[in-house]
Amino acid sequence: MDESPSPWWSPRELPGVEVLSPRATKHNCPRFTLHSGYAITITRTGAPRRIRYRGRERSVGTTGTVTVVEPDEVVEALDTRAGSLHISVLVVPPELLPDVTGHSKPPRFPRFTYADRGLFNGFARLHDDLARGADRLTVQSTFTALVDVLVRRHAAAPDATPDPLRPRALRQVHQVLHDCLDANISLDELAAVAGCGRHHLVRSFRQAYGAPPHRYRTLLRLARARSMLAAGHSAADVAAALGYFDQSQLNRHFRQELGTSAGGYARAVRR
Repeated sequence: MDESPSPWWSPRELPGVEVLSPRATKHNCPRFTLHSGYAITITRTGAPRRIRYRGRERSVGTTGTVTVVEPDEVVEALDTRAGSLHISVLVVPPELLPDVTGHSKPPRFPRFTYADRGLFNGFARLHDDLARGADRLTVQSTFTALVDVLVRRHAAAPDATPDPLRPRALRQVHQVLHDCLDANISLDELAAVAGCGRHHLVRSFRQAYGAPPHRYRTLLRLARARSMLAAGHSAADVAAALGYFDQSQLNRHFRQELGTSAGGYARAVRR
């Protein structure tokens, strides 16, 4: 069956980094997205759009700004209509960001959107260099300098104060979902962990983490599947490791969210 090529790819010059090609954004946006790394986004052209992130509605897509979504955080698109929004995205593993805060934990980016024209132009040049096949030293040097500037200018130290939207009970449910990706866990079991009813859990978890528990787990599985496929694991092994019924279910989720099969995605990121 014919399928669209994956808009995601992984440059050989930057192992572990995923890139979203800007040409691929002229279609309906998925309602929910989640990445295993920091999603660093610039908008080349297009009108700003509304999203929900960490419990707040925000505007994204202003040219000249850089947005940073932290790992395993859900972004809900409030306007998923097709349009000509041209964005360029880098998904960067936490270990590739420098530790300039003196903490062992990954840095935080609480403001989400940063009006930094110099940084915007730098990431735009990096995407252009990747597209034209610039040499490895140029790409790696530019990338290293950019993430260093991003962290030094805009990162905050990890906050020891818990988010008021995320009380201990919900954090425990969140951890269970991370720890049990391959388990056939029930909503009743999660409600027992939280010590509340199912309806209250679904409402509270969505408010805190951007999606209800079942949707969050689907997004989390998909993000882990992408990382495993990029690392060279087969689609069959990924499906088994992450609790999918079979490879066809994995492919169905990939097509729904990314417009391509797991195999198509793997070929794109390994090219």
